[in-house]
Amino acid sequence: MILLNSLIKMRKYFFITMQVFHVKDAITHEKDIKMIGWCTGIEYFQGTFVVGLGPSVQMLSDKGDVLHALITNSSREYLFRSPDYIHAFNTLHSSRILVSDSSMKTVCMCNSKLQLMQVFTFPPPGKLHGLAAVGEGQVLVADPATATLQLLNINTGQSWAVLEWEELQIWPNSLVYNPETKCLFVGGNGDEVRMYTLSK
Repeated sequence: MILLNSLIKMRKYFFITMQVFHVKDAITHEKDIKMIGWCTGIEYFQGTFVVGLGPSVQMLSDKGDVLHALITNSSREYLFRSPDYIHAFNTLHSSRILVSDSSMKTVCMCNSKLQLMQVFTFPPPGKLHGLAAVGEGQVLVADPATATLQLLNINTGQSWAVLEWEELQIWPNSLVYNPETKCLFVGGNGDEVRMYTLSK
């Protein structure tokens, strides 16, 4: 299953659309959704699309209508420059949406209505990319600038490196975690995807 039977692809021309495909026995093109702005990060979550659009993150219906948008914090300061990686997941009692921004060196945590809950700041030279929830309150963050995987505890705000270059041997960018098999897939800037088994 890919994105709950939906695969999203960008068309990078003068006009910008998001293409939605249905994945079953064959891949069929369903529709195009016009986008206002350049779409970067994207996630399919509870029947909606959560997308990074320039200095904002927006939640869109399957028709492209804007349901919620997040641009600034309570002090009217911009939260995002490059919201390229978005990850949504369920906790025991609620849902969370995480957005990593490599330019701001932050991970923003939102609720299911895209309301800002907390901002986690990472020290330089961090360049935060892919995200993967790997346990209750624990999120792995790919940091290709330091060639590490950082473990972020969203309850305490603390983070530390759990896998470094000596073990990774790639500059990590994208992460996918399968909770059933406890396998973590790490994509980097090389020609391979590495698989790791996580233990408690």
